[in-house]
Formats: sequence, C-alpha cells, structure tokens
Amino acid sequence: MARASCGEAAEAPLVRVNFTPGDVARTRFTVTPAPMPETVVALIELRRTAASGYRGRAAPWLREGRRAFPATARPLLDLVGSRGPWPGIFERFTPDLHEGIEELRGASRASLRAGLSRCQEAPRPPLWVRNLADGDREQLELVIRALRDLHDTVVAPRRDTAAAASRADLARRIPVLVTGGQEALLGTLDPRLRWRDEGLERTGIDFEMNLDGRGLLLRPSAFWTGEPIFSFDEEGHRPHVLIYAAQPNGHSASDNGTAELAAHDSLAALLGPTRAAVLRALREPRGTIELAAAVQISPASASAHAKILRDASLIETRREGRGVRHSLTSLGTAMAGIHLDG
Repeated sequence: MARASCGEAAEAPLVRVNFTPGDVARTRFTVTPAPMPETVVALIELRRTAASGYRGRAAPWLREGRRAFPATARPLLDLVGSRGPWPGIFERFTPDLHEGIEELRGASRASLRAGLSRCQEAPRPPLWVRNLADGDREQLELVIRALRDLHDTVVAPRRDTAAAASRADLARRIPVLVTGGQEALLGTLDPRLRWRDEGLERTGIDFEMNLDGRGLLLRPSAFWTGEPIFSFDEEGHRPHVLIYAAQPNGHSASDNGTAELAAHDSLAALLGPTRAAVLRALREPRGTIELAAAVQISPASASAHAKILRDASLIETRREGRGVRHSLTSLGTAMAGIHLDG
C-alpha cells in the first residue's frame, strides 16, 4: 500500500511516525469494512503463501482462495506482488466496494501514475500496466473487474467471520488501553512496532511522517499476517491508516482461519466465562437480583463480579430506592461487542 510497506534493507532503516498529544487523543480503532484494501491484502497473502511453498499448514481460507481464484483477477498479479511497495491506487477505505470502485474509476491520470509509481517490482512493467499509468480507461476497467471478482470470490464469503475476528482483536486490546493508556496500546499492536520518543517505529525504509494532529486510524485485518502497513494521506482527504494483523487470541487470525476464530469466545478468554456472561447480560440495565437470575449465579456472586467490572470502568452502578441498577459504560459496550464500528 503505502511507501512505508517496503521490505527492510540490510541496515534495517526505520519508518517513524511522529505523534503530538493531539494525535494520540485522535488515534482510534475501526472495524468498519474497507473492502478494497482487504481484497488487496488477501491477494498479497495468497501470493506470499504460494511463494513460500507451504500448503498443509495454510489457513483454510487461503487453501480455498487459491482453488477459487478467478481467472479474471489475474491482471492484479502484475500489480500486486508478494512484497511491497504496493500500488497506492487501491488505498480507498470506503465501507462499500462500489463506492471505492467509483473513486478509482474517477481517478485522474496524475493520480493513477503516482499510485502506480510504487509498483515497480519487475524491471519493466508489462505494456498494459504502462498504459494504465498513462490513463488508459480500458485497462482501468480491466483492473476494476479483477478487483470486483476477487472480492466477490475470496473476501465477501468471509466478511462476517473476518469482522468477528477483528472485533475479538479489539476486545482483547481494551484491557491494555484501560490499564496503560493509548501509548501503551500502540506499542503492543504488533511485535514489529515500537513506541519510542513520542513516535511509532518499525523497520522498513527510511521514512518519517508527522501526523500533524490528525491522529491514526487503526484497522485490524483478519486477512493479513505480515508487518503493519502504514497508509498516509498527505492531501488531507482521509485519515492516516495503520493496517495490522488481527490477533484475537494472541496470534494472527489467519493462522487458524477466520471461521474458527469467529467461533472462539475471546471475551470469555479475557474475563473468564462467568464475568463475560455478566458483562453481556448488562446489555440492558439490571438490578443485582435480576443480573444473578440472568446469569444463573447467586446475588452475592453477581455483586462481586459487578464490583470488579465497575472498578475496570466497564459498568456503572446507580442506586434506585433500596436497590441498585447496573449498566454498561461506553467502554463496556465496546468490550461486549456492541456498536464497535466507527
């Protein structure tokens, strides 16, 4: 995607992103779908696993994706290699694929040329790619069809399970945010990322970026297992973005396949099954006795679990007459998996 995704050199130069306090405050997660970038990272994963030669241990979606790969998507193989940098023309983070495609279709010749300038893996690109960079609309439609068919074949059938894995990753990270704050969280997104001197670093190319108060949008991806990808918008039309591999259970979502991860209860793994059930039962406010009945535990146990959740700022408790009423805070709502998109 962005220039910062190039493979590391022998001297391990650094990509560095500088944060102001305002950037830290404006950095946020989203699990809102971004079909075009997700389709591209899925393609990169397919190419990486094919290049590595391993088959038996590949995630189910990768094995299925290789079998179902549509012939009409083959033109993308000339644009998207197994290693970066990757074309900037695909950095369209709209929640609807059609909207992203219309943005791409309306791209100017200068924009196409700039976006494709990063894609120079071959010593000399094929003629059709050079024509595309010159604004050839027929070749652009070829790319659009390839993107749509690959998305419909590989990404769309796994949309729900991929979203579930991304939400589980987010739930797993909330305790780090609660106990350590945003800066601690940024340093734990991926082992290859490091928070140092008010900035986020990873090996890559020598590249430095100031966020200039716009913050960073963090996107967990269930299709991605590689190093975190920065996508910077220097024109101010959209947020700066960091795509990283979703890790619902401490390892990449793609290691076990998105369907398996969707079935795994990451919230229960974090809080314990009873406490997770208490949190979920409070999707509607309840008194202690009502809560105990909903979770099928004693009132004393419900009160004890509620205290722990209240101390973690996940619920709030208000007195009503002789009793109390528990309800989720905004943080508790996010952790329970409700209204996570943003």
